[in-house]
Amino acid sequence: MRISLIVASKLALLATLVTVSASAAENAPLDGGKELLLRPRRFHVGISGGVAYQTVRVPMVIPTEYVAATLGLHAGYKVTDRLSIGFEVTTIEKNMGRGGPFQSFDPGLAPQAECNNCEPPPFGGWVKNTTAVFGTLGPRVEFTPFGTDGFYLGATAGFAFLWGVDSIYGFGGAGRVGYRVRIADILGLAIEGGAQAQTFGSGSYTAAPYGMVSFQPYF
Repeated sequence: MRISLIVASKLALLATLVTVSASAAENAPLDGGKELLLRPRRFHVGISGGVAYQTVRVPMVIPTEYVAATLGLHAGYKVTDRLSIGFEVTTIEKNMGRGGPFQSFDPGLAPQAECNNCEPPPFGGWVKNTTAVFGTLGPRVEFTPFGTDGFYLGATAGFAFLWGVDSIYGFGGAGRVGYRVRIADILGLAIEGGAQAQTFGSGSYTAAPYGMVSFQPYF
C-alpha cells in the first residue's frame, strides 16, 4: 500500500510538470506571425521507476536477497550538450515482518494481501510488519558523449539512510548506463541499468543491481 501511494504521488507530480512545461511552450511569444526561436531547455526534472535485486546485510534484518521496487526523483541543469549536474533521491522499498519483538525482520514474512476490515494497531508494543526504505540522497552527474540525447553514463554519491526496520545512516553511491530519446521538445524517455551500494559502518551494507525507466521533462 505504501509503495503504491508513493508511485501514485510521483506520477501525479510528473503529470503536473509536463502540463506546466507544455503550457509554457504553447504560450511562447510570436514575432511577425512566426514563433520565436526557443532557448535551449537547460533545466530538467525526472521521475524513475523499476526493479532491483537487493542484497542486505544490516542490523535488524536477516541476511537476505530479494527483488523490490526502486523509485527515484531528480532535478538538474544541462551545463553543456554533453554534461548535466543535479541532485537526486532514490529508494528501494520492501515490506518485511517478524515473529517476535527480539527477532530480525524477514522479507519472507511480509503480508501477502491487504486487510480490508482490520482494526488499527494499538499504541505501544512491538512492530510486527513494516516497510524498509533504503534511500540514497546526493548530487547526480550525467555525461552524454554523442550529443544532447542518446547513450549516457551517470553517477550519484551521497547520504544513505535506512528507515522502517531501524533508523541508521551512512554513505551510498550508484553508477548507471542508459539510452535517452526525446519524445517531445519538453519530454525525454530513458531506459537505464546500473548498480547502487550503501554502507552503514560495522560491516553493514546493501548492494543492488537495477533496471528502470525514466521520464524527464525539460524547462
